[in-house]
Amino acid sequence: MVYSTLRFWMLLGIIAVFGFILSLASVYHNILSVLLLVISLIILLRFCIILVKKRRVSVDLLMGVAGIVTWYIGAVLEGFLVFALYSMSELIEHYAEKYAKRKLVGLRELLPEKVPIQENGEIREKDLDSINVGDVALIRPGDTVPADSIIVDGESAFDTSYITGEPELKVLRKGDYVESGYVNKGGLVRVRILKKPKESLLQLLVMEAEKALARKASIQKFIERFSQPYTILILVLFTLASIVIMPYRALAILLAGCPSAFIISSATSTALAIALLARKSVVVHGGIVLENASKSKVLVLDKTGTVTLGKLKIVRTMVANNLSKDEVLKLAGGAAKASNHPVAKAIAELSDLIPEKAIEYPGKGVKAVVNGKTVLIGSRRFFEEEGVHVSGNLKCEVGGREVLVAINHRFSGIVCLGEEVSKNVREIIFSLKNMGLKLIMASGDVKDRVEKVAKLLSIKEYYASMGPFEKMELIKRLKTTYKNVAMVGDGINDVEALAEANVGIAIGDLSVVSSVADVVMPRGIDKLPELFQISKRYMASLYVSMALALTIKLAVMLAGLVGLLPLWAIVGIGDDGSTLVSLGVVVGLLAFKRG
Repeated sequence: MVYSTLRFWMLLGIIAVFGFILSLASVYHNILSVLLLVISLIILLRFCIILVKKRRVSVDLLMGVAGIVTWYIGAVLEGFLVFALYSMSELIEHYAEKYAKRKLVGLRELLPEKVPIQENGEIREKDLDSINVGDVALIRPGDTVPADSIIVDGESAFDTSYITGEPELKVLRKGDYVESGYVNKGGLVRVRILKKPKESLLQLLVMEAEKALARKASIQKFIERFSQPYTILILVLFTLASIVIMPYRALAILLAGCPSAFIISSATSTALAIALLARKSVVVHGGIVLENASKSKVLVLDKTGTVTLGKLKIVRTMVANNLSKDEVLKLAGGAAKASNHPVAKAIAELSDLIPEKAIEYPGKGVKAVVNGKTVLIGSRRFFEEEGVHVSGNLKCEVGGREVLVAINHRFSGIVCLGEEVSKNVREIIFSLKNMGLKLIMASGDVKDRVEKVAKLLSIKEYYASMGPFEKMELIKRLKTTYKNVAMVGDGINDVEALAEANVGIAIGDLSVVSSVADVVMPRGIDKLPELFQISKRYMASLYVSMALALTIKLAVMLAGLVGLLPLWAIVGIGDDGSTLVSLGVVVGLLAFKRG
């Protein structure tokens, strides 16, 4: 439909340009007059088709009437000029939307169509969708990592900006986890595929962001709904003006009153904001979420799994079945390399082993083959599902994070991890406070630990020992006072609170939490300040672009009605000009970083 519309206006624009040139040369006047009428009727027919099929009043009505009027009063040259300039406006709309989505489309285009796979000592090209978990792929200089993988040979610098938004190259070597979308800027490396492309971060980001483009902000929906009665209003005003003054001057209302500038800038704002955040690994489920985020007064933070995942360290290792700690940690660390979860990364640092095969079960654990042994790491629930009996009374301290280990389906031990708040988290909290957000911590952990973290982050209001429903009730109470409340949690234990909040922000695996939150941050809270910054810039771009477009249109209408502007200037400034100005505001406020 988009391309048929584009072709229609491109063809009409070309005909209009030739008609204008011939009219300017004063040749074939009668033929051109008939041609102008035919084009006007075709545009009105298109309006009728849209009205019947979509039950929507389109701006084609205004252009069709404008063409009929210019034909009726004999202003053939002006009629063709109007159509030529309006066709330009339609082309601007198409390319504005294309620009807004280019960053998002660019992410998908990063993925290669063919991937060199090493099998039995030979290298052969496989289609992207044909590669399997366990395949060894060659990532040459300039290549993009096709799926979430682990480096099994080589070392290189990778451009991670398409996924993290950070410009610095990241040096990765054997045993390091690499995500789909990383671009190799150094030497040849071999990676073992850990997830299928459609289950890897890059494709999940793009798919979720594309879905989000269909969810519009209430202000954008209002503009689109308003454009229909607005179009009828403009037509009524034109009719009244034609009775009072000459139809030629009344055309100023029709031509400058076209609502395309409002529609184009609002759609572009939403698409561009969502695409910008997607490139930073932040999935926002629609313009309405950005609108709510911009109005947030309070941000409720979960502690465990959210703020305290800045840094993790192993504080204790308990083993079973007469195994040594070194053996358990080495095998567990090898299996942990199949995951990019902060807990897994902390364990992975203790081992130089690489999994031969691995499957990650988001939110549960990892099953891998390491040194020929089947290794399971994960939660107690995961072990129950896998039928592994956890013997003895081995447990970590209350509030600590535990990772169970099994070797060849026999329970082998528990790794206990302690949580720390990194300097990076403190900087994030400081940035959020500077935006005027009131920060509240709500945790299921014991009071002493919650109090310690809250004081470290200078968060004055905090709640401890809260269950999921108590967190939800807290959100309800806060909403009665502050109206708009955002909540950030791990997306699994905080489902009720995230659903109750005006903006629910989930930290965790995208494939697991995408359905339970308004915003998903699979890489942690690093980009939390940017979410709120871009949401405010998004709303500012909408309001400023609308105000400027309306001001220009009203000024041009008045100037046209009193005869100060010719028709070409009315269309060029009132329609094309206001559209370009509003788009400039949108791009300026959203696409360019502040110093």
